[in-house]
Amino acid sequence: MGKYIFLDIDGTLYSPVINATPDSALQAIHQARANGHKVFLCTGRSLAEIVTYLDYDIDGYILAAGAKVYADKKCIYDEPISKPALASLKDMLNGMNLGYTLEGNAGAYGNPIGYEFQLNYFSHMHAGRDEKIENAMLNCSYPESEAHEDDAIYKICVYSHDGSEYPLVEEKLGKEYLMTYVVSDPEAHFYVAEITNVAINKATGIQKVLEHYHACKDDAIGIGDSDNDIPMLKYCGTSIAMGNGSQSVKDIADDITTDILDDGIMNAFKKYQLIGDEL
Repeated sequence: MGKYIFLDIDGTLYSPVINATPDSALQAIHQARANGHKVFLCTGRSLAEIVTYLDYDIDGYILAAGAKVYADKKCIYDEPISKPALASLKDMLNGMNLGYTLEGNAGAYGNPIGYEFQLNYFSHMHAGRDEKIENAMLNCSYPESEAHEDDAIYKICVYSHDGSEYPLVEEKLGKEYLMTYVVSDPEAHFYVAEITNVAINKATGIQKVLEHYHACKDDAIGIGDSDNDIPMLKYCGTSIAMGNGSQSVKDIADDITTDILDDGIMNAFKKYQLIGDEL
């Protein structure tokens, strides 16, 4: 019986070190699908931010940490942040002088501080500004001033140099929204947290997919590296942490594969016999 494989993107498929997905991961995905398994990208990114992944050899997408779900080339779930709630969240973050990006269908839109963080994420440290802007645009990341008025927003990423503001943000969110820490890099002074609907996460997105195919979670395999992957990993029948993943992810996973740049996806697929050893 085929398995349902759910792969995070950032830190699991995509490495900012090479600004790409390792070839071994792409080969493993292709072979797994040829062997009768279904593969889904399960990411915190919005629809706009996966534009470079739309031609991947996969079966669907769980986007914005579960707020938008595609299977069989159609949308089966869609739950954006309401306009009044979005306005309130923006006012709160701007009042705290924090950087953020609003992640929607047509783009990810950063306020002035957030956009600078995005420019640095998608380019190496020595890149010129024009190159940084080009790379950000390739990933559909733009200044907030270019946001489409009617573009639905599904998730907010909040940026910080040290994460010291995050506890206060959590206090101010109340009960309807949840803050999840996803990147903590003291050396680069790069911290990222996600604000999402408390009732929606990667696990609820996976549940929508499995219901669509009349499958059970015992047949689901989740692979991830950061804290927003924890609901996914706890829900799937088999959970695998990347070798480069956070300790909190490794602590709850059933297994740990190698680092993303050390053929982590391919090695996991081989170990669980999703593909053969010939690759």
